[in-house]
Amino acid sequence: MASAVIWSITFLSIASAQHLETNKIDVNGICKSVFCNKPERLRQLADCVVILGNLHVHLMDYQNVTFPQLREVTGFVVFYRVNGLESIGQMFPNLSVIRGKQVLYNYALIIYDMPHLKEVGLYSLTRIDKGGVIVWAVPQACYVHTINWEIIAPQARHVLSPPDRVVHCNSVCSCTRNVATNHCWNTWKCQRYLEGPDSEKCNDQCLGCRKTSSTSCSICRNRTFRGKCVQDCPVGTVELLDCGYCIYETECKHLAGWVFNGTCVFKCTPGYQKQEGPNGTHCMPCYKCEETCASLILQTLENIQEASRCVKINGSLTIHIRSLPDTMVEVRTYLAQIEEVADYVVVFSTPTITSLDFLSSLKRIRGQNLRNGSYSLLVYDMTSLQTLFTENVTKTLKIDRGAMFFYNNPVLCMGEIEKLEHLFPMSPRRSFHTSATNGYSGGCMKTSVSLSVNVINETAATVNLTHKIDPQAHYSILYIKLPQGASKAFVPETCSDSEWYAYNVPNNSKNSSIIHLSSLQPAASYALCVEKYDPTKNLIARSGIVNFTTPVGKPEPPFLLELVASSSEVIVLRWVDHKVYKPHITSYELDVSLVDILARDVTARDHCKTDDGRFEEIDLFRHAVVMRPPPNYNRGCESMCGILSSVTAGAMVEEYFDVCSSIESVCNNLEAPRPKNSTFGKFIRTLSLDIKGPRNDFQVGGLAPFRDYRFRLRACSGQCSRSARGVVRTLRSDYADMPIVVYATASENGYIFIKWKPPELTNGPVLSYSIQVLPSLKVDEKAQLVPQIWCESSEKNSIIVKSIKADRYLVRVCSTTLASSNVCSENTKIVTSSGVNWWAGIVFGIILFLTTIVVSCLWRKNRRNSYHELPLLSYMVTSETEPPSMMMTDFVEFYSIPLRDTQID
Repeated sequence: MASAVIWSITFLSIASAQHLETNKIDVNGICKSVFCNKPERLRQLADCVVILGNLHVHLMDYQNVTFPQLREVTGFVVFYRVNGLESIGQMFPNLSVIRGKQVLYNYALIIYDMPHLKEVGLYSLTRIDKGGVIVWAVPQACYVHTINWEIIAPQARHVLSPPDRVVHCNSVCSCTRNVATNHCWNTWKCQRYLEGPDSEKCNDQCLGCRKTSSTSCSICRNRTFRGKCVQDCPVGTVELLDCGYCIYETECKHLAGWVFNGTCVFKCTPGYQKQEGPNGTHCMPCYKCEETCASLILQTLENIQEASRCVKINGSLTIHIRSLPDTMVEVRTYLAQIEEVADYVVVFSTPTITSLDFLSSLKRIRGQNLRNGSYSLLVYDMTSLQTLFTENVTKTLKIDRGAMFFYNNPVLCMGEIEKLEHLFPMSPRRSFHTSATNGYSGGCMKTSVSLSVNVINETAATVNLTHKIDPQAHYSILYIKLPQGASKAFVPETCSDSEWYAYNVPNNSKNSSIIHLSSLQPAASYALCVEKYDPTKNLIARSGIVNFTTPVGKPEPPFLLELVASSSEVIVLRWVDHKVYKPHITSYELDVSLVDILARDVTARDHCKTDDGRFEEIDLFRHAVVMRPPPNYNRGCESMCGILSSVTAGAMVEEYFDVCSSIESVCNNLEAPRPKNSTFGKFIRTLSLDIKGPRNDFQVGGLAPFRDYRFRLRACSGQCSRSARGVVRTLRSDYADMPIVVYATASENGYIFIKWKPPELTNGPVLSYSIQVLPSLKVDEKAQLVPQIWCESSEKNSIIVKSIKADRYLVRVCSTTLASSNVCSENTKIVTSSGVNWWAGIVFGIILFLTTIVVSCLWRKNRRNSYHELPLLSYMVTSETEPPSMMMTDFVEFYSIPLRDTQID
């Protein structure tokens, strides 16, 4: 394969030198295929933003030039023997997309025999739509294996120089903490992602953007007009389909194209033919439009694509495809127009082809020249081939000359081959298509049994089997779980992507058996058949396939992707459902509970004596719980917009792990009863909501700032699942924690009495108060004095302190909470009073202090006994159905009491 690629590169390099000037046509940055094999020819790229076709840079000495405007190539890109080039990204720093509309031997990016290359360096490259990658014979290149090419070019082959060939490379990336996304182009450029948790947060119209601007798109998601991203082409413009650019009709003609159905095309689609007229070029409908091709040998995606317009083949058709992802999709797409072959058709050694139904228009094989002088249809060494042509083709196909040849096709039953025998004028040699050489792996013979399935529950079923008594025969039950949405009938040999289970039926003298099948999956469709093996004749026969479906039962819990605080009052939830149960989910149950912190837990520690002055260290990770789902759950967003859409700065994505596999007792706990709706103050304490489904996100408002809330989410489909659980903390409020001084007086001897009111809004419980007194002799001396500070516990709301003697004082009270320290009230000015007034103030203060204690005790007792009976606002008990984009309608006002750190129930 490598040698074929290089010969093709060399040939194209030589051939392109004769066609330099005709390839480059520039219209607002749109260029045709560009071939560069001399430094001066690089000037063609000066204004190119997108290349319609391919980019070749071959056999030349690199000069220090760069082309930052180029962003897109619709075909493939080849670099071959460019001396002096150390980084391809140095030439094309903004190349973002290679579309692979044309590929070279299944590859869209080929970098070969580059003696001075130090790195690939295409740090803007995020996507190769079709085709693989070759980076080979690059003796000095580092950072070839630090790129995740599977993300850039998925489901394609990547041929990379072995990392041990470059001994001087110390290629270590330090882009993210997550191994799955720690990939880089070099020491200062990390790999960019369009999808997933590390994707760029760009405007909806963008596929990639600048980090400094979400609207500065690298490539447009939909269409591009004059450098701007648009949803649809403006009126008066047409679309270039290969790249989605909107241009005017005059520009289309300048590119040697013409307008067809609102698009600029360079050839007509099947069913239309090009026609020149006085008003220009048009695509006119035609009946049996024919395009004749020479003999075709289809081995690569490039070959297959080139055959897309072939209707008649003036020669032979040979199909031999060794490794191509989605082979059946490609051949069905590009070979459906072939109607006639002049000589013969050969299909061999292509393990990914399961049927010849892709030749859906085939009407005639003339047999003018026969293979080996005898055959017009040859099919051999096809390990996965199960069926031949469609029924419509088999009925109408005409074979003028020749015989058929079928050999070594293990799962192609003779019944399929025999359907074609009457079409051939020459009798086939039976030795080449007998059951010994075709269908020999078994399953082609039919056995007559009576078979029925009785589904007992979501995990069990019984099979009632009645058959002829045959002491020599062995019977087995074969069954398989079908993929979701599968409608075709499966046979055991051909299910390479599925595993059939076998259950041996015990031998007995009876002609009936009852077999119990257990460990089935709920909400799943199964195919089942009976296999009979006769050891005396070494034959396998199978019954017809019976399908059955297990009931849904209790679904698996949803998987919480995000549990994120978006503000001091709002928590956003995002989740995905289990793939098996997703079609059956009708609603969700969401329970929210405040995690209590009791007063005795706060006062158990003297926060005035501790060094840090904090009950608990602030941990940014507690504001966002973000997890990646396991394989049996759906992705976070099918359009791959990324799951981290609302994550707080500082949040860390964790890999999923199964708690049940390590702490079995956690999974066996019974579900706690749902809480009743309750509040404290104006905040939620407990909340139960029924959410209509299916949906994948929700947000809850009215939560207390900087408090931990426990969330339990269940998916329901008749029955409800176990709870998906998580605890997350709301963000701190910038308008909280400020106490208010309600009374202050000072005596001539420096005794000061201060009373304050606790903050109305706090970031968690108050841990302590600090009282700051500043003797103020003169106004201009205020900034030069250091205040005296006393600390009191959170239970106190007044204090008498002894300060230095002064005529006046400035007093303020500051609070310390979980989220902040030293949030202070406004300064209160105190003027020293006489002795009589002072003692009157002291007496008044003592009376006020005692009264406050009594009232506080009564209020606390009443609160402990009555908070469950607090009425809720009417809109708090309704079922929530609005999407998260309707912010206020998703928020649910609630009230709650302090929190207690306890284990998740």
